Amino acid sequence: MSTVKTLQIRIVNPMAERLIDDLASQNMIEIDEPETACEETPREWFRRWSREVTEWQRREGWLDEEPLSMEEIVAICKEARAEMYEEEQKFACHR
Repeated sequence: MSTVKTLQIRIVNPMAERLIDDLASQNMIEIDEPETACEETPREWFRRWSREVTEWQRREGWLDEEPLSMEEIVAICKEARAEMYEEEQKFACHR
């Protein structure tokens, strides 16, 4: 009775590749080509995942608003800084 094992290997020496090909030619091992879906890079995975999350958020109604423009962000920052400056001035007067 023979046992079958499935292994994933990484060939680091070209000589090993020739040995593996020799074993395959003698029907001692079988070589399966990797699936292309498994060859997704981390960057591709992250981009796909981000798109899926954005689509899900839209379906759930979380993304009703348009993103803020640069001018709106600058205006909000200026307003927040002005408020902080006023608070600092109040505390400076009471010292």
